[in-house]
Amino acid sequence: MKKLFIALTLVILGTTAFSQSYKAWDEHDVVRFYEKVELASYSLDEDGEEINEVYVPTKVKDGVYEVEVRKISSKLYQIVGTSIYMYFRYSPYLHTYDDGILEVSYSSGTFYENPD
Repeated sequence: MKKLFIALTLVILGTTAFSQSYKAWDEHDVVRFYEKVELASYSLDEDGEEINEVYVPTKVKDGVYEVEVRKISSKLYQIVGTSIYMYFRYSPYLHTYDDGILEVSYSSGTFYENPD
């Protein structure tokens, strides 16, 4: 968990760099954050298929971060370079890989999509 905070801290964005300009970008509500955990041995899912990883709810330190995201499913995106995943309220209109600003507060957040 400490490694995740360190990784996110490394990509933290000084709010003076963008000041408030990113607030005008398209925003997407992040309902919850998850961490991918590798299992020591294989388990079965509800369909009887073997799985070796699960996603467990996690907390991300409040702050403003510059991140790149990768699409996993329609509502689940990985923060590139970490094992943290964001679950959106609605399916965002994002590319497979996208970047932007993530504001986190009270275990949820808002992802502002970089228009460039």
